[in-house]
Amino acid sequence: MEKERRRHARVNVDWPAVVQHTYGGMVAEMENIGTNGAFIRCDKPLRPKERFKLLMVAPNHSPLSASAEVAWLQVICSDKDLPPCGMGIRFTRVSSTVRQFIRGFVAAQKKEKKTGQSMLEKIG
Repeated sequence: MEKERRRHARVNVDWPAVVQHTYGGMVAEMENIGTNGAFIRCDKPLRPKERFKLLMVAPNHSPLSASAEVAWLQVICSDKDLPPCGMGIRFTRVSSTVRQFIRGFVAAQKKEKKTGQSMLEKIG
């Protein structure tokens, strides 16, 4: 098994996203996210190093915007492939507000996974 090369943790998500690039835009799904990047499921990934604007829709939150570039691709895939078709991205420009939200979200998800208890369960 190949060792994880990321320096920053990522957590699984299922967020709608819009990729806006020079050729137009496409609707996609975010598979995971961390403070420095994400994996986006999409039918037609962009080329490596291509830069684009990303609009992310986290649950119960206003849309989040960031500039990003394609770091790597997963293009040979079928319904059973993991990861699915898509692209690994690196955030290139993110506001401090968006970065703070992502950092807090990742920390909360990691804590929830470790304790096995969601924040909603604690409140209720």
